[in-house]
Amino acid sequence: MEEKTKNKYLIGVIGALIGALIGSLPWVLAYVFFNVIYAVLAIFIVAGSFYGYKITKAKINKKLPIILSITSFIAITIAMLLIIPMSYLVKSGLPVNIENFQFIYSNQEFLNTVLTDYVIALIFGIIVIGGIIVSLNKQIREGIEDKDIRILAKDASNEDYSKQDIDNVRKIFDKNDALDKHHTITKDLIMEDLIKEFGSQKAESIFIYLNIQQIIKKKSNKYYFCEKAQNSSWYRYGFSGAKTFVIIVIVAVIIASIVVFTQNYRDEENQNSNTIESLQFDEARLQDNVYETGIKDIKIDMPDDMAILTADELNYFFNGSLNSYDCVASTDDFEKMVVVFTESKSQYGGSKTTTEEFIKKYVLQEDDTEIKSEKINDNEYFYIENEYTSQYNNKDYIASTYILDAGDYFFCIGIETPVGDTIDLKDIVK
Repeated sequence: MEEKTKNKYLIGVIGALIGALIGSLPWVLAYVFFNVIYAVLAIFIVAGSFYGYKITKAKINKKLPIILSITSFIAITIAMLLIIPMSYLVKSGLPVNIENFQFIYSNQEFLNTVLTDYVIALIFGIIVIGGIIVSLNKQIREGIEDKDIRILAKDASNEDYSKQDIDNVRKIFDKNDALDKHHTITKDLIMEDLIKEFGSQKAESIFIYLNIQQIIKKKSNKYYFCEKAQNSSWYRYGFSGAKTFVIIVIVAVIIASIVVFTQNYRDEENQNSNTIESLQFDEARLQDNVYETGIKDIKIDMPDDMAILTADELNYFFNGSLNSYDCVASTDDFEKMVVVFTESKSQYGGSKTTTEEFIKKYVLQEDDTEIKSEKINDNEYFYIENEYTSQYNNKDYIASTYILDAGDYFFCIGIETPVGDTIDLKDIVK
């Protein structure tokens, strides 16, 4: 019997976690597409967790608030640190794999941003989820049957204001014919009756409390008592029940699908636009193609048929996926490309990490490709070369990555060219 109860709890926890992850969808969408954290959306996470647990028919007792708290915070963690970065990869047109996850998390700016937002998300979660947990505890203590327990207590009573107190307030508003937005009363007039009923201190505090709970509502500087809000916690918080929750999640999924479809359609159009006709370089751009790296006075004089791409061109042709590079140069047909960027050593084990170790562990990831070296202008570059066949045009290309130890940084140059039309680093590094 005890083992059966434990198994039922386990199923309940799994259901709660799945529900919380589904409930995190509006949160993720708001963050990815609008770059904001809406605290109120945390209610969907804990609501999803609650209904996920309830569907499994696991026992509802004092352990439920603990389970919901844990699964909700796990869902927030997965959403912020896994699902949202995954969504950014998809949005940028990059494949979702371990290598790309390592790449974006190696970016210190991204890491700082996501961790800061994660802490903010946890704070918001504590505020919103904490209120719901208090409500569930109250219902469980009162012995409400499992089938009748709601994510938020049906009535707004608490230790300070009983259900009878709130009913008495309603009667006072009813006596003054102020039970809907078409029949309102000034605060001064209603306070006279409330003071007679409760005394001045409690009258003021219960008025403020019920106003916060949206049971006493304001209309054109006058007030009325909302009976729907008194009898429904979901109505007080702007929702009509579990059905509304499901509908909102479905709508969120539909919106996300539309956004992803639109983005993919634009990406496809952009890819189709990557032709000689769509990117033309005039003579001035082909002549002004020297990049000052700022590292050891190194300059890169791009080949005569290549130009340094602007930020607008990178956004248009590559959907911003190459914006992390310091410099990107290309021929007008994108057959040959040169990229330049630096990597802070602090992200890869600090100053003790050698260039060879960096290439082997972080570039090759333990691949057995041969690491070569070449000395150019008193600087030793370590490099690797890989030949591959493009899936788009079935042509053979060579991709070379050159790494130079530049003190606190690794200075990196990537060159990609068709086989038979390669670029020698000696010819462009000055």
